[in-house]
Amino acid sequence: MAGSRTKTPVLLPIFIGVVLLLAGWTAMNFRGGVAPDDIADRDEATATVNTCEEVGPLSLSGVGYWWSCRATVTTQDGDSYDQVFNGSQFDPDDRGEQFRVVNAGQYSNSWTRADIPARNWATVATAIGLIGGAICLIMGFRGLLRR
Repeated sequence: MAGSRTKTPVLLPIFIGVVLLLAGWTAMNFRGGVAPDDIADRDEATATVNTCEEVGPLSLSGVGYWWSCRATVTTQDGDSYDQVFNGSQFDPDDRGEQFRVVNAGQYSNSWTRADIPARNWATVATAIGLIGGAICLIMGFRGLLRR
């Protein structure tokens, strides 16, 4: 009985770390979007949604069920290529539709929807989840190794 009590405090930071990491990873999907005053500085293109598939409950998009859609991106220069948009930027109802997309950021070779607003809260939640989760995991595993 005494042995299980001493392990609980060590395992608690590991559990909290995993929960925080998953929450941060999930919040990362909501970070998409562009501030209206930032659009003018970015390259524009058009995305035509081709196919969508549901992913989840645990995926590269985090915890929950999300749409992962493949779209053909056509740049202003006329170049076309396919890109996968994760995190439910599109859904099956968007198939065949065209959307304005902008370059996802400086030195980026990917695109994001131009009509999704910037969500600074998601950036903060991502940072807290990923950094806090890593700190808790390190503390928990250090505690296990010291035993």
